Amino acid sequence: MIFYFTGTGNSLVAAGRLAESGERLVDMADARDKREFRYEIGKGEKVGFVFPVYWYTVGDVVMDFVRQLELSGARYVYAVITCGGGIGFAGAVLNRELKKRGIRLHCVYPLLMPDDAVFYYDIGPEEKIGKRLSDSEVKIGNIWEEISCKRIRRRGFSLWFIGYLMRFLYHRAIGTRKFRVTDRCTGCGRCARKCPDHAIEMKNGKPVWTKKKCTKCSGCINCCPFLATEYGKGTEGRIRYHHPEY
Repeated sequence: MIFYFTGTGNSLVAAGRLAESGERLVDMADARDKREFRYEIGKGEKVGFVFPVYWYTVGDVVMDFVRQLELSGARYVYAVITCGGGIGFAGAVLNRELKKRGIRLHCVYPLLMPDDAVFYYDIGPEEKIGKRLSDSEVKIGNIWEEISCKRIRRRGFSLWFIGYLMRFLYHRAIGTRKFRVTDRCTGCGRCARKCPDHAIEMKNGKPVWTKKKCTKCSGCINCCPFLATEYGKGTEGRIRYHHPEY
């Protein structure tokens, strides 16, 4: 069983690659909405967590889900954390939260993939994105081989307190006030449908951010088919990215 969260497709595609034949994929955002937190793990079944790093720590959707998770029968647990540079202290925070739930995390793997943090900087060029996609396929294969052997690698779990400090800073940066749409918006509603926090509502045929904060997964800005979503003025003219299979 693999629990995943994705904003622009990287973690969903990675989870799909890692899934064995018939292995269940559970969307943590969807499970959180439905209040589905109890899972029975079969004999010999591995448990994976695949999600993106935000601000070198764990984002709210994953944190909300893990803090209410009830797993029985989990004997081998791993995490694959997708990133545009590094995972920082996300593995340490995840380990601590799972430990509170009585779940042992056996290993964490960073997975470098194309960056989607268009809020903060230009994520291009296209050549860099293409290379990261091809390199990530090789890396996913290597990770799959290791988790198939149920490798234990408990490194990087000691600085969890810095990860919680980063969550404090993360919460100061996830306001929705700067989101807006340009006249390119056609009112298709894709951003509202995909928002894991239901922070977007369609009003008079246009998306409106109705919550003060969101996970800031960047799906609304990167997955808009008409490049109509902006965040302040800093994102104007920047390349957008979502995984080509998403």
